[in-house]
Amino acid sequence: MSADLQLAVTLVFELGPLLVFWGLDLTLGLKIAIAGTMIFVIADAVRRHLMRAGFDRIWLLAAGMTLVFGAVDLYARTPFMLKYEAVITNIATAAVFALSMRGARPLLQEIAERAEPEAFAPRPDIRRFFQLLTLVWVAYFLLKAALYLWLARMLTLERAMAARTIIGTASMVGMMGLSMQGRRLFALCKAWGWLPAGEMVLADDNNPA
Repeated sequence: MSADLQLAVTLVFELGPLLVFWGLDLTLGLKIAIAGTMIFVIADAVRRHLMRAGFDRIWLLAAGMTLVFGAVDLYARTPFMLKYEAVITNIATAAVFALSMRGARPLLQEIAERAEPEAFAPRPDIRRFFQLLTLVWVAYFLLKAALYLWLARMLTLERAMAARTIIGTASMVGMMGLSMQGRRLFALCKAWGWLPAGEMVLADDNNPA
């Protein structure tokens, strides 16, 4: 599979649940939209298994919440759980990121090393840098959860999900862009004295070492 085609497939499956929900909600109604979204998540799980793409913790968390909350909403006379699914998912994601800071490698370091296994030396300043970056992501998810809770209380399900789509996509792009400035962020943290002593070897703009 070419790189462009692989990217297109990835984007389709990343945005798929939202596209399925909106398409079915506008044409066949809310209950059908919820069921269709659940079916799409299950289909994505089958795709990942067949392609050996793996199931990272964040995907498992989001997919699990979608299936559980969707099942509750299908059973309920008036769907209501999906309004709060994103709130709980963001809080749980923040908890996963925060707990990873206590391990040998923070979650962001695991993700980075999975992409480039040979790029990161086992140094204390590297680990501290990823701890700090992970802490920024924890704060991001908690702030987003608070905002989503306010939207859920103020708006209908359809409007809340529309607002979440716009806010979530834009903010995630911004956070990913920030995280990709690893070289510059590492140098700043080093200059400000936030990192322990360690030889600073910068490989490229995305990696701090």
